[in-house]
Amino acid sequence: MATKWKNFTRNCWVKAVAFVLILASTGVIVWQTVAFASFLSKEQGDQFYPLFDGRMLFTHDIPIEYLMDRQSSALNNLYSYVCNGDETYVSSGQSVSDADIVLNLYWIFQDTYYDSDVPVYPAEEGSADALTDEKISELISLGVREAYEWDDISSFRTWLQNNRGAYAAVRDQLITDKLDATRAAWNESLMEDYDYYGYCKNTNTTKTNLNVADAADVEQQMASSDYPLVLSLDQSGSFSWSGMLPYKTAQYNYGPIDWFGTSPSSFDDVVFIALKPEAYDSLNTQWTTTSLNMQHTAGVIGAAALVALIGFILLCFGAGRKPVDDDVHLSRFDRVWTELQLAAGIFVCFLWIGLTNILINDYLSAPQMALYAVGGLSSLLLVACLLTLMLSQIRRIKARKWLDGFILWRLFKKYVVSGGRWLARQFNKTPLRQKLILLAILLPLACAFWVTIPFVIAGLLFFGLRIADSFERITDGAHAIRTGKTDTHITVTHGGKELHALADDLNGISDGFGDAVNTAVKSERLKAELISNVSHDIKTPLTSIITYVDLLKKCNLTDPTAREYVDILDQKTQRLRILTGDLFDASKASSGAMKVESRKTDFDALVRQALGERSKHLEQANLDVRIDSTPPVYVNADGRLLWRILDNLLSNCARYALPGSRVYITIQPGTEFATLTIKNISASELNISSDELMERFTRGDRSRHTEGSGLGLSIAKSLAELMGGTCRVEIDGDLFKSIVTIPTWTEP
Repeated sequence: MATKWKNFTRNCWVKAVAFVLILASTGVIVWQTVAFASFLSKEQGDQFYPLFDGRMLFTHDIPIEYLMDRQSSALNNLYSYVCNGDETYVSSGQSVSDADIVLNLYWIFQDTYYDSDVPVYPAEEGSADALTDEKISELISLGVREAYEWDDISSFRTWLQNNRGAYAAVRDQLITDKLDATRAAWNESLMEDYDYYGYCKNTNTTKTNLNVADAADVEQQMASSDYPLVLSLDQSGSFSWSGMLPYKTAQYNYGPIDWFGTSPSSFDDVVFIALKPEAYDSLNTQWTTTSLNMQHTAGVIGAAALVALIGFILLCFGAGRKPVDDDVHLSRFDRVWTELQLAAGIFVCFLWIGLTNILINDYLSAPQMALYAVGGLSSLLLVACLLTLMLSQIRRIKARKWLDGFILWRLFKKYVVSGGRWLARQFNKTPLRQKLILLAILLPLACAFWVTIPFVIAGLLFFGLRIADSFERITDGAHAIRTGKTDTHITVTHGGKELHALADDLNGISDGFGDAVNTAVKSERLKAELISNVSHDIKTPLTSIITYVDLLKKCNLTDPTAREYVDILDQKTQRLRILTGDLFDASKASSGAMKVESRKTDFDALVRQALGERSKHLEQANLDVRIDSTPPVYVNADGRLLWRILDNLLSNCARYALPGSRVYITIQPGTEFATLTIKNISASELNISSDELMERFTRGDRSRHTEGSGLGLSIAKSLAELMGGTCRVEIDGDLFKSIVTIPTWTEP
């Protein structure tokens, strides 16, 4: 059964029929409503609004309560008129008191403070309209007795003396206003259904539509006539009901204060108001006819509303569903923001309300068919729009994405909720973040009052500068550690646990860095000593080998193979001797154990001397050396060490430069350093970095087809640094560039 219901409500044809049924029911409701309104306007005319009551749905007979409500309104109209006095009474000025006049005079006097255009009321002293001094004092005393709060009585008295005609002018204006109110208060159309007689002793005003001499005749006529309902004022000052219709005296016998805003001014007042029999018959007929029509209209509207409700339930069950699956399918319209949908719905509602208001105002003058067409089409458009919006929201609710349809909720979730979660994560990380978050929240609250702002600023400056001082100490200490001062120790006196922990960590880094440096220095020293000792130990047997090889070469060896072996031994021992010397020099240079005797040295002459020493090797490599220098170039260096640097660099050129290429040597003097640059083209591909090439035992020829120890550049670098200079290489493709800087000689 449940499956059949699901398939039924999800069927597209069922949804379409339900939608059409809702629109058709709306059309029926509008048609019945307009027809009933048309009936009321035709059958009752001006009685349309007075004779339209919800009790018509439950009874065909006019209720006595309805008649009493109408008659009470007529009584209020009659008694208000006679109590306030007719035009003759009002024109005589008896309804205007001095208390009212003096209050209006004081208002006019106050206006003179703010408006210079307030009219003046001059009058000659002694004239009938002029205020006398005695009258002025009387008016002021009256105002004081009436509890008017006057702070400027003397100024008010002066103003009255300067405007003695103000009293008469204000009195005439009040009489005119009361006359207008008296004429407007009487509603003649309300009294057409009643015979009435009203008399007020205080105003001596009588109002009646009966041909009677006095109140006694009115009472006799009311008692002898067949009036359905009579309302009169009894001797106790209360209003009582009588007449031919049945009623409950206990239920409907009210005093005037409960029913009306005016109490009888005297027990001598007389009020009689009776519903005419023909008026009762007309009202009863109209009530019955309207009641039958209303019940018929309500039945049709109720049936149409029931059909619309059934169609709406079907649409709600089938909204977003398809027979093929149980998933909720959203339409393109559902992607529109809910705020825009609500705005469209509100716009359509206001448009319909405005159009309906126009139709109501022009109901009697507009053509009947136009009312049906415009009212029906506008109502169908309203229902279709609202139904579409409601079904869209229902689909979102089923898909559990109702809140996601609001752009405000999306923004709230994206920024506020995400920001709150991020803040919560930050709050749970470290105590420092907790302090910062609490400070960011509490500071604005503390500054909510102006009196606390100076204290907040003073507290921020005091504690903030103390923390800044500790932070600067830590920064300076970190910079010192970075520059290599391993004995740095940071002391923090202020700040939180975080700054103390940071200072302790940096102190630990400084101590560890110092230990590491000492260990590295010790290791380097031991390594240098080991190399020096090994090199020294190798030299003794190596010298012996070289000596015996020389002796063998002097022997008369007849065997060619033996002579070849002796030549190989001589070659290898000479290479081993050079390698041992380089190793020994590299160890001494890197450890700083080599003695340096710096003096004035001609850099240019030394370069040319080194070229002469290496000219044979350079010629064998078919290298064309080009030197660019302006002698003399004096440097502050040890000539022996500088010559060793130049010899190593030129030896590299002879070994690794491309045969048949050029070698460019440039000496450039400077104020602080003289720079030697040697450029050549490498014979083999340089697939190594310049920094790696400067390390020990590293050769540009990784295949090691050429002779060399890989120590030449490392020794040159160490020797240059011993003399206060530098030695580095640069590689640009196959271009190999050696750059040596030596301090320039300065005359003492």
